[in-house]
Amino acid sequence: MPYGSLDTFQVHYIVETGESGVDTEQFLARCEPITKGHFGDRRVVAVKWTGASAFADRLQNDSRLTELLKEVLLTEREIRIDPLDDHVRIYGMWNHYETMQANTKMVEVADIIAGHIKAAMS
Repeated sequence: MPYGSLDTFQVHYIVETGESGVDTEQFLARCEPITKGHFGDRRVVAVKWTGASAFADRLQNDSRLTELLKEVLLTEREIRIDPLDDHVRIYGMWNHYETMQANTKMVEVADIIAGHIKAAMS
């Protein structure tokens, strides 16, 4: 097995929380698709947020976010929100370099989630 650079990548969207004493643990969440069908007929019919209950419920109740996630989760397969000391990461699954392309819908999803994080901080 060769060593060196990997042929996979993972895009992270970072939301800065600063050092204002914000408890970032409240933003821990994961979104998983609920699918129907197989192979080419597979489609996302709903999404399920798990994690810190109040924040996960807030994301679950956002209908615009849910509709965008139904489109995005077929390729991303999962979206995680991972809190750290002074920032929060939003990211999907590892992707192969052959599928490397800008996904504008994923950027829009990350922007909506970042808006919910900023709103919860204030």
